[in-house]
Amino acid sequence: MRHRILFTGLALALFAAAASARPADDLGIRVFKLSYRRVEEAALLIRPHLSEAASVTLTQRLNAMTVTDREENLKDVAKVIAAFDVAPRGFTFAIKLVRARADIPAGSIAREIGGLGAKLKSLFQFNDYSLIDSAVLRGVEGRRVECRLGGEYALAFGIDPAGTSEDLVLAGFALSRLRKNDQGRPVTSTLYRAAMPITLNQTLVVGASREEQSKNALLLILLAQELPKAEAEKGAAGSKTVEKRP
Repeated sequence: MRHRILFTGLALALFAAAASARPADDLGIRVFKLSYRRVEEAALLIRPHLSEAASVTLTQRLNAMTVTDREENLKDVAKVIAAFDVAPRGFTFAIKLVRARADIPAGSIAREIGGLGAKLKSLFQFNDYSLIDSAVLRGVEGRRVECRLGGEYALAFGIDPAGTSEDLVLAGFALSRLRKNDQGRPVTSTLYRAAMPITLNQTLVVGASREEQSKNALLLILLAQELPKAEAEKGAAGSKTVEKRP
């Protein structure tokens, strides 16, 4: 009887061991190396697609991760990473910085403003609009764009990731004025700062700031458009001034 009990006990033990080994036998291992996005961000995205038996190892130096899990879960993880690890989108930003004045008689609108003159008159009550400077800036998701306008103004903003949306958020959008104080030291004063929501291919007019004289103001006109993928992958953001008027 004792042997039978031992044998039965051994059989149960072997069965339990086989049952616990079976899920492990179904586990697979895949290495995912990301080309564009950070592996730490991808690791957060795949969490809902993993089982309790899964393990994830990050190799930050290679921007890669090793995932151990059931095959069906690994397939889901592969789809999530493929959709996430895409080249960042690139954009151009056509910028015009305009001085608006109400302290002079109504005059002709500067030709550089073009057809925007009528729109400005409908939005603001100023007599004259003149172009200070303009530029076409190039930027990529997740990076910051900076430029000088008219010698004494500085514009800077970051481009938040937007996925496939036509709507962007320009983080930390700031227009500043650069001057020298009585001692000749450079002083920067912020004229406008906010998170700026914009829509591609739609012109945005921002009343940036009233200057010292209450009847004068600065207006910023912005038009954002998406770059072709090949252009966006060239990388670094840059700027190119296309028009100027003192």
